[in-house]
Amino acid sequence: MQKLLLTLFLCFSSIANAQFIFSGKVNADFQDATAYLSIVDDCNKKSLFITEAILMEAPVDSVGSFNFQGTILDQKNKIYKIHIDKCNENVTDFKHLMNHCDASREILFIANVNDSIFFPLNDLEQVFCTVSTKKSYHNALLEIDDLHEKLFADLQFSKSDLQRHTIYKNHFLSLQKFAKTFHEPLAELYAFQLYADEKSFSRTAYLKDLKKSNYYKELLLQLKKKYPKSTYLTNYQYALKRDKHPFLDKSAVFSKKTLFIVLFISLLINVLFFYKQFQSKNKIKHKEVDYKKVLTNQEQKVFELMLSQSNKEIAASLFVSVSTVKTHINNIYSKLGIASRREIEHFFNAD
Repeated sequence: MQKLLLTLFLCFSSIANAQFIFSGKVNADFQDATAYLSIVDDCNKKSLFITEAILMEAPVDSVGSFNFQGTILDQKNKIYKIHIDKCNENVTDFKHLMNHCDASREILFIANVNDSIFFPLNDLEQVFCTVSTKKSYHNALLEIDDLHEKLFADLQFSKSDLQRHTIYKNHFLSLQKFAKTFHEPLAELYAFQLYADEKSFSRTAYLKDLKKSNYYKELLLQLKKKYPKSTYLTNYQYALKRDKHPFLDKSAVFSKKTLFIVLFISLLINVLFFYKQFQSKNKIKHKEVDYKKVLTNQEQKVFELMLSQSNKEIAASLFVSVSTVKTHINNIYSKLGIASRREIEHFFNAD
């Protein structure tokens, strides 16, 4: 009995103390940029910069480093994205939403609240080309993308229909086999999206394999077991129904209308849950700090204007340069223990 109680205590203690740390370095192209941590519920939208999916944002410091840490992530693995760009003034601009911003980089990875990951520059000083970690699934999506690009390059050098047919077949089979080595259904789901997509050059070969292979049913069972009621599962079920999977349990597949409603509600609940958790933790932290006691007079002026004005507008109001405003903001973030403008309003809310 005592051993059981001790085991339960250690288990709950580890959950309570769970904290993720995602940090990295950027090159000179992204000095003074902002990094965003987002959740990716739908692999088909992995390239879009969806502002509603943003969980946290962090400025790049003077030595080119950024850092995300906290307890707001799920205990189970999910797909996350770190996006970095220099367009700090308007992240809702259509270029971000359509992923056409040239001054940006991003990386997708699988992680949970217990994980620590570092994203260093590679030997060519390039951003988000490598991951420093001891867990293989952190590297899974990056390595799957690398294999996908290699197989796609082979297609460009093909000289006959026979060669192209072989590449089409080997493409999705190679991605399947490689993704399974990570022992993580989300990695396999990510690879599935690459070769099953309606624009994929190997889609025809995949559709033929879908009629005879048990692989897709096995992946469905894995997702049901490990990620029940998740958008990852419902998206995969919808894809199998769309492609007429012969082994799919029809009773478990939603209609298009129902699937849309479920996906929308699930995304809304996830966003609200993470937002409320983040806000509630920050409210407690912010109430302990009186900004008027820790900020200089000039920093107080900048801080109060941050509620309603951009960096340029603040600079014009105070007759200083934008660079000076950014310096004040960095000092404010450091002194008040905050990471974005979203947290400012809590310092002015009445109890």
